[in-house]
Amino acid sequence: MKEFIHNKVKVIEDFFTEFNEVQRLYYNRSFDFDHRFTSFLTELSSYFKNRGESSKESEVLRILNMLQTVRRGFNPFSLEKISVGKREQLWGFSFNGIENINSILQEIYQKEITKLEEGEEILTNLILSLFQQGVLTESNLKELNTIPKIESTWISILAQNGSISLINKKLLVQIINEDIYMLIERIILKIVNQ
Repeated sequence: MKEFIHNKVKVIEDFFTEFNEVQRLYYNRSFDFDHRFTSFLTELSSYFKNRGESSKESEVLRILNMLQTVRRGFNPFSLEKISVGKREQLWGFSFNGIENINSILQEIYQKEITKLEEGEEILTNLILSLFQQGVLTESNLKELNTIPKIESTWISILAQNGSISLINKKLLVQIINEDIYMLIERIILKIVNQ
């Protein structure tokens, strides 16, 4: 099932905000780092589990288990007992975990942003074309100041034009109707404010 991309981007941005705070704690070698990083990883793991993204959940759990192994006094790769420098090894493996989590979050974020950018580009060209053809006027655009008005107008345009309906179907492969309406709202604001 497709999901509301704008919401997913917001959730990932919230994770980035929290993740950046965890990274600051790491940089400052704060005593709160270990607890906050573990809490963050647990929350991220739950998020992936609830979304059914088992491979990403597995990667986060792997990092949690790696850190837990170090806390118990064993090197997670060699499984040898850590006799000296356990705290330093924990910091080293934590950095490794930070790098992996950063890659996961960046990959997800970029993938979703790309979907929105591609949708916005298609819709911008379409709306400008409708504007040039006189189907939409500047006064029409100014009236489209709420999502329900945009939705109603969009449905009306789709019913009148089969080629636009095909473009809409292409968009619906990547994003859902609510994303389309929000993108149209953003495009209209750009056009009206020029």
